[in-house]
Amino acid sequence: MEKKHQNPLIIAAKAVMLALTAVYPLFMVCMSGAGLVYNSDSYGSELAAVGVFLIISGLVTALGAVLCLSRRNLPNIVSVVCSVGGPVLCLAMMYRLCAHADAAGWTDKFAMTPISDMYRARIMPTIAPAAIAVVVAVIQLFSYEAAEERRKRRARRLERENAPAPKIIDD
Repeated sequence: MEKKHQNPLIIAAKAVMLALTAVYPLFMVCMSGAGLVYNSDSYGSELAAVGVFLIISGLVTALGAVLCLSRRNLPNIVSVVCSVGGPVLCLAMMYRLCAHADAAGWTDKFAMTPISDMYRARIMPTIAPAAIAVVVAVIQLFSYEAAEERRKRRARRLERENAPAPKIIDD
């Protein structure tokens, strides 16, 4: 069996993606959600739900990044789904959170800037590792090596299906 080597650019993209995933979806998004859940008695149940969905979206986005490390087909397909669905949920919750913060007039105590700007600055970069995960997963799905592997599997399956039947009666 021959050793498959991966493109150094794909390896570098995976390393950058993992670092960004640790910072943005796992730390910034999940911690923002955890803060909303922790202070739910003062924020209310609506923002607590937003916090729970932020945590879920951060974990789903991170799952998509981890799954695209594999070079197999199924994990890459699930990675694309998670890497698109997680940030979409995250951005929807960010929109609800920022709308609430703007309506309530939340501002930074020192700079007097809207808190919604802080939430956008923390949550919007989640798109970057998710986009890298989608690109890497799609490249791996449609790579030459993956196509050859699918062709070989198909040939083996056809070979098994067209194999001669075993003898029923001994001669």
